[in-house]
Amino acid sequence: MLRENDFTLHDLDAIILTHNHSDHIGLVNRIRQICDIPVYAHEDAIIRLKRDRNFLEKRARFFEKLYEEMGCGSDADELLERLKTSIDRNAHQKINGEIQSLVGGDYIFGFSVIEVPGHAPDQITLWHEESGMMFVGDHLIKHSPSNALVELGKDGKRIRSLILYEKSLKKLLDFKVKTAYSGHGELIGEPYKLIHQKLERIKQKGNRIEKLLTEEKTAAEIAKELYGNRYEPLLPLVMSEIIGHLDRLESLGKIVKEIRRNVYYFKQNKVE
Repeated sequence: MLRENDFTLHDLDAIILTHNHSDHIGLVNRIRQICDIPVYAHEDAIIRLKRDRNFLEKRARFFEKLYEEMGCGSDADELLERLKTSIDRNAHQKINGEIQSLVGGDYIFGFSVIEVPGHAPDQITLWHEESGMMFVGDHLIKHSPSNALVELGKDGKRIRSLILYEKSLKKLLDFKVKTAYSGHGELIGEPYKLIHQKLERIKQKGNRIEKLLTEEKTAAEIAKELYGNRYEPLLPLVMSEIIGHLDRLESLGKIVKEIRRNVYYFKQNKVE
């Protein structure tokens, strides 16, 4: 893309990371080996980008407990083993050198930093008010849902990712965005239309899950019922979605949960 527009890496002034996920950071070290430029990311991303070992080990234990509580049992064994071994196997993904921190309200290269947690706890967008242009990372993707991924928060507690994602979608409605540049796929020329579609899909999926809970079920049982043979191959994505919707439904008072032998069971909240 640089070459097509008669630029080289040496024309770059900086790298701004919209969030910490590996498919968005893979070229950082290679670029900085060629040209010494600053890297910026949200302050909550840095511990992940630096692959802090204590944090990654704590995160592995967090998911082990979470999948047990959600009724996955042995279904999650292979995934959890990969998560543990990835601490060393993916050590090369660590971002070398200094990372300068950003927070919501910062202003950089003519853009305002907007915090929109949900897809990732450190997800930001970059807003250019004059042009109506916004770089949205994976907060908005036209051709697919922007998964609100379950994560460990900096306070050691589970982030209610879907609840945050829904709030962050509504937050963007306050900006007069004409064009949104997404982290994947084509640019988005009607962002408000897409935001409303995503908000409506969240409601519809939540209603569908609520209807399944006339009898109590674990999160894993709901996931298997909805996704069938896609459950195990897509377990982290599927469980993130189901857990997110259960959080949301519980916050709305539509379902209740009970824990027995370290496993949560969910059912409709029958209000008399």
